[in-house]
Amino acid sequence: KIMKAKGIHANVKTNLVGVDGDAKTATFQIEGGELMRKSFDFLHVTPPMGAPDFVKNSPLANAVGFVDVDKHTCQHTKYPNVYSLGDCSALPTSKTYSAISSQAPAVVHNVIATLEKKPEKATATYDGYTA
Repeated sequence: KIMKAKGIHANVKTNLVGVDGDAKTATFQIEGGELMRKSFDFLHVTPPMGAPDFVKNSPLANAVGFVDVDKHTCQHTKYPNVYSLGDCSALPTSKTYSAISSQAPAVVHNVIATLEKKPEKATATYDGYTA
């Protein structure tokens, strides 16, 4: 709603392939290979996100390549001694510093409980905060 009210259009499913800062023009590749050029006053681009291949191709990954974890405890859904947070996790949040700084305390608490062989104390939860 805010973007619409301000006349901002999001171009999703595109990859930034070039920027001409002097001309204030960005070139994007659209799915299918076509190029699209956009002029800008301010350019905010989010890079493609995904886990590295060694994670994507491991038993830890879900169908889309992220580490499959419980969204509250960050504990792997199959391997109880594995926790994941941040860019590689399948947590349903933005992959931002704000998110990981909220995930970390829960993961630290739960990893310590797991390492101390007290899994019943691995009860800290991530509340889903992101920015």
